[in-house]
Amino acid sequence: MIAIPERWRRRALWLCLGIFLLRVIGQIEVALLAPSWLPSFPAWESGLVPYPLLLPLQIVLLAGMAAVASDHSRGSGPMWVESPQVAKRLRAFALLYAFIMLVRLVVTAALPPHSVVDRGLIPILAHWDLASFIALVAKLREPR
Repeated sequence: MIAIPERWRRRALWLCLGIFLLRVIGQIEVALLAPSWLPSFPAWESGLVPYPLLLPLQIVLLAGMAAVASDHSRGSGPMWVESPQVAKRLRAFALLYAFIMLVRLVVTAALPPHSVVDRGLIPILAHWDLASFIALVAKLREPR
């Protein structure tokens, strides 16, 4: 297993949260303003969840991620993972989640038209960001 310093793990949690926040803000901006320098709205969604439902879910997810990152920054709290069993399950879930998104990317790239950006690259990258966040949460602090 890769050993990373705890301070870098905490920073990486906040970075993943920030990246996801930028994705949510970008999608809101595209929905409201449609700036030419950002991909069109269909590129930002997979179509599985309608945007009027997706946006509140993303906001709740951001709040949950902030609670988790905050507890991990303090090293305690209800979202602090200490159990090796929980960490193991979270790691397995993060790996499966990232793998499913890899399969989704391969299938998306293989089907015509071949513009991966227009056909779901942004949501796939967002899901990899979330899988990374989960994997970082599962990384237990090294014993002193």
